[in-house]
Amino acid sequence: MTVVGASLSLSPEKERDFIKNLYVDMPETIQMIAKGAPLNSLLNRFKGKLQSQLSSAYCLFIVCDKDCLQWSLPYTDSVNEPLLAMNGQLASVPQDLVRFAATQSSTKRYDTGIQESTGWSLWQSFFQEHNFTDVAMVSVSDGRGSIHLMLVLQKNNQSLDKSLMELALDAYSSWVSAAFEREKADYVLLENTHKNPETGLLRRYTFESNFGIVLKDSRRHFQRAALLSLRLLSDAKAETPELKQLAGVMRDAVRDNDLIAHYDERELVMGIRIQNLEDAEVVAEKLLDSLRNPKYSNNRLIHAGFSIGIAFYPEHSSIEALYQAACFAANSLKNTPGYRLEFHDAFYESSSDFYAE
Repeated sequence: MTVVGASLSLSPEKERDFIKNLYVDMPETIQMIAKGAPLNSLLNRFKGKLQSQLSSAYCLFIVCDKDCLQWSLPYTDSVNEPLLAMNGQLASVPQDLVRFAATQSSTKRYDTGIQESTGWSLWQSFFQEHNFTDVAMVSVSDGRGSIHLMLVLQKNNQSLDKSLMELALDAYSSWVSAAFEREKADYVLLENTHKNPETGLLRRYTFESNFGIVLKDSRRHFQRAALLSLRLLSDAKAETPELKQLAGVMRDAVRDNDLIAHYDERELVMGIRIQNLEDAEVVAEKLLDSLRNPKYSNNRLIHAGFSIGIAFYPEHSSIEALYQAACFAANSLKNTPGYRLEFHDAFYESSSDFYAE
């Protein structure tokens, strides 16, 4: 960290005013974050607050990815536009800025003499044009792969006292961090509302809603779909690690856009798009083959096996009818491992038997 040089001296009264103005609207800010104000609205508010608080300096806001490869300016103006390339990204990024962003263990930094510093040489002409001599920086990770930076560029005879600058940087960092934490909490709550937190699989009502869309699309495009009911045959209590392992095996058996739900403690349901009737059998066989792998021998849920029932759309036109038919097919196995297909009120071991005389 480079020490700031000559600083702008404020009287005790002005220092008190600086601190008072920095925190005067804190209750309102907390209320906005608590009520879930849109993230961009909060970031815009924080930007305006710091620019007003640091009126003698220029605040440059930058966002980069965690690998420090993509750099952009969320706010552009006549001062920072020369830093941009035709694609809207920063045309060049000084070495010291990259180093700071990449070092998440240090979230604040102060540099002086930036016009002469080799680490800032790529922006030398920009600094000279606006007579910027010092920079104070703060970085905040959003926890989702982006780093938000604020650079406070100051002129030599207008550099704010370091202790006051530290207060401003800490305030900005805490506000932005709180906004990101709120955004993360909203996402987790939404995710937990739609997915079982133990398995990461969809909850029943979310599955039914999403699979309803699949059926509408299938009806519109004259396509097929299938619903599979998987009954756990183990009498052991379903422990979270075993459920998670089972969920992982199930995900590997289907495509990313197929649906898997945890209906209750001993039943899981899959909804898949298919082109041919035998496609559902392929999924069932792939799943059963995967579960026979010796590496799952210690998983009691997997080791005991499954009864899988399969029903088809458009033979059944609603989720309720599909689910009922798949349950009947699973029950026809009478608690033995394997799968059965329901087709026009009869149960079959293979789709090749559907039209056999």
